[in-house]
Amino acid sequence: MQEASHGEQRLCKRLALDDAESAALLAAMRAGDSSRSAVVLTPKAPPEYVPPFPCADMSTAPWLPPRVFVPLTGEGIPRPTAHPDYRAGLYYMLDLSSCWESAALELVPPPALSLDLCAAPGGKSMLMAARYLPVNHTANEVNAARRGILRQNMEQCGVPNVTVTGLRPDQWAAEGQQFDLLLVDAPCSGQSLLCKGIRNPGCLGPAMVNGNAKRQKGILLAAVQCAAPGAHLLYSTCTYDPDENEKVMAYILRRVPGWAAVEVPTLAPFRSRLVDFPAYRLYPHHGFGAGGFCCLLRKNA
Repeated sequence: MQEASHGEQRLCKRLALDDAESAALLAAMRAGDSSRSAVVLTPKAPPEYVPPFPCADMSTAPWLPPRVFVPLTGEGIPRPTAHPDYRAGLYYMLDLSSCWESAALELVPPPALSLDLCAAPGGKSMLMAARYLPVNHTANEVNAARRGILRQNMEQCGVPNVTVTGLRPDQWAAEGQQFDLLLVDAPCSGQSLLCKGIRNPGCLGPAMVNGNAKRQKGILLAAVQCAAPGAHLLYSTCTYDPDENEKVMAYILRRVPGWAAVEVPTLAPFRSRLVDFPAYRLYPHHGFGAGGFCCLLRKNA
């Protein structure tokens, strides 16, 4: 195995990985083939609908969200995106790790009002809709181009009662509206892109990590002001550095009174060793996609 770069060494040290875990993570980052597709059925798909292609047996993944399937790949197996049902909006495609990040929602009662603050291109909103339909949901994206893609995906997949908006988090805080469920799939350094074979220069360096951590804290400080009593907030990223994950959650729990992290039993095998509150990590060598982080918070009633 080639010698680890300074950035790779820094990351493994910060994650407190042993030699075997470090080797597995670095191998996945260098191979760039850890992405694993999943399809989530949309509101357009009837309750009895089954994807028209062979899917994997996911009985070993009790955390798998409802109405999510994992297509098999290989020679002679058609790509899900080539089927007319995909163009008709009966299912939406995303990385399996994104589905893993939403597993904590199994503990959240159906919300009367929900807000996805960083929604584009729409995966987390789609997973939430699959779990809670019908919904009264706001999918927010500040970037105009990405907001157009988000709106197109919501319309193509027939998500009902969804409003697409483009406010900044601080503007949402100033609005004074309160939600029962907040999704913050935060902008991040995207280190898992390397495990998908996508170049991401600088993602292992402190400048990008620290800049994103500062932005994430700002988004969350605004998000908590939009929470109704008893509300839940699901924080997730597609990166590995603890500065953008556990340390951001620790900052919010320390800075904002009345919030607590929630234990998610089905994610117990993925619990982070880096903090003493429940937070969860998926690595690419776990076999469920490129990896990510999630933590579910609850506000006191």
